[in-house]
Amino acid sequence: MSTGVQFLLEETQVKTWVSLLHNKIPEELLLLCDPNGDYYWDKVDEKNIKYFARQCVGHPWANPFALALMCLSDRNLTPQSIMNITSVLNARFRDLFNHFKLTSMEDFLPSHVEQYVTGQILSGHSDRQRQSILTGYNTFMFNLKKWLGTKFSEEKQVSLSAFMLPNIPYDNRDFSARTRAITNAKTKRKEDTSAVTPLLPEIRAEGHLRWNQVCRLREAYRKAIMTAKEQNLELPIDFYYDESEYVNERWHFKLWDISSFDYVHEGKNRYRVFKDEDCFMEFIKAEKLDDGTEGDGPWFLDILRLRLLGQWSTEYTTEEHRERVENYLNQWGYEIGEDGKTNAPFLPRNPGLLMQGFNVTRKQRLSNKLLINIEPIYVACMFARFALDIITSSGARINELLQISYDKDCCVVTVDKSVSPPRKNYIFRLTPKGREEPENYYLPEEVFKFMTEILKMLKESYKTETVPEVQYDVDSRRHCENAAPSEGY
Repeated sequence: MSTGVQFLLEETQVKTWVSLLHNKIPEELLLLCDPNGDYYWDKVDEKNIKYFARQCVGHPWANPFALALMCLSDRNLTPQSIMNITSVLNARFRDLFNHFKLTSMEDFLPSHVEQYVTGQILSGHSDRQRQSILTGYNTFMFNLKKWLGTKFSEEKQVSLSAFMLPNIPYDNRDFSARTRAITNAKTKRKEDTSAVTPLLPEIRAEGHLRWNQVCRLREAYRKAIMTAKEQNLELPIDFYYDESEYVNERWHFKLWDISSFDYVHEGKNRYRVFKDEDCFMEFIKAEKLDDGTEGDGPWFLDILRLRLLGQWSTEYTTEEHRERVENYLNQWGYEIGEDGKTNAPFLPRNPGLLMQGFNVTRKQRLSNKLLINIEPIYVACMFARFALDIITSSGARINELLQISYDKDCCVVTVDKSVSPPRKNYIFRLTPKGREEPENYYLPEEVFKFMTEILKMLKESYKTETVPEVQYDVDSRRHCENAAPSEGY
């Protein structure tokens, strides 16, 4: 072990990249520093380091990818962009090396890439996959050449050139795969849009129906808590309410708190006085009001029954349960990815949304009862309805939604006096993808009114009179950060 590595191990034991990459890549790459003596690996996002260590180390292209990771990170590409480029290139390199049975980078030739891009091999791959290798490859090479030429001495450049990817004498413009991929993507988007557009009113109506159901269920739940407190009742208590809009059913529930549930099911001590935040519901049954036959119950029951909230697929998931979940997700249009990864469509990025909490989740798993913590579902549905109304009425997309903020630069109300009576226009000022200046997105007045409900909920949640400023933390949409005002949802 060299003195440099020994010093590194002694001084930087807490660094993730040291433990993951020591003895996995050459010392020259491991110890690479900038002119200030700071390690370039310190600038690489941790998730990208972990991906590299897990997916790239041990392959012939590991060293060139290691150099490229440091380069792209130092040149301030977003972590998600780096992840996208690296993961796509890694998959394509794996395909080519396996197909041609290559064992080293010296065996890798431009002709291998040419055969792939022109469709001579791996017939099952799409045009988009074929053009992606040149896009990512040339991104690596362009940045590496700039970086090496400006950051290092000529001697160091020569030394690091041993870890460079070989030059490929062409790019996507030399092949038709890119043109076909772009054309096909545009055609597919147009077809998808044409298929969905006529259904937007129906989609919005269904969203409102589900939102109203959640609101009424939450109201019945809170009323049950109030009744238990006013009458000094001992939990659990049974309650029901009639969901007469559309479904025409009576839904039966049992109100629990953590203490009463543990007492009944585990024999633990109980406390007669309970806190609202410790309460949850158990769904008992649904019956049709017309004839008393079995009903369907709340629309989200299957999601809870299959334990789909959060990261449902773990090492403890049985094959039987996995098959049931995948069949359910496929039924709703969620397909297994090319890499075999399972979808987790109900894995929230922010705490307090959807997730049922440790206690309720654990008790449902152990008791096999259908337990409901309604508050996280209610909050998630509130934001979902807000987003759905904006998308279906203005054509805004995810890039624009992430910019919405409660301030005068984003939320604008104008008065059109050219008509009689004067008409108010409700506008979000948002920057569309590919543009540099904000544009007007006109919304119904109802959307602005509903926004006040969200503000009220946030203020109650944070126990403050103002909406707190939050840091923009969506890596995959980091390009929206400068467009988005700082005080928002």
